[in-house]
Amino acid sequence: MKVKIIEKTHELDLQDALNDFIDEYDPSIVSLYYAVALTSHLGELEYSFSCLVVYS
Repeated sequence: MKVKIIEKTHELDLQDALNDFIDEYDPSIVSLYYAVALTSHLGELEYSFSCLVVYS
């Protein structure tokens, strides 16, 4: 079993990165775990979209 963590600042970039990973490696995916983090820096909201891919 292996894991891959992908993190992006925009949800569509995460979607593209996940699709690229799947297209390149054709993994047998066991599960996907998504997370969103939100912080504020100098009055600006910053997002972090991530996905943990468990595959074999």
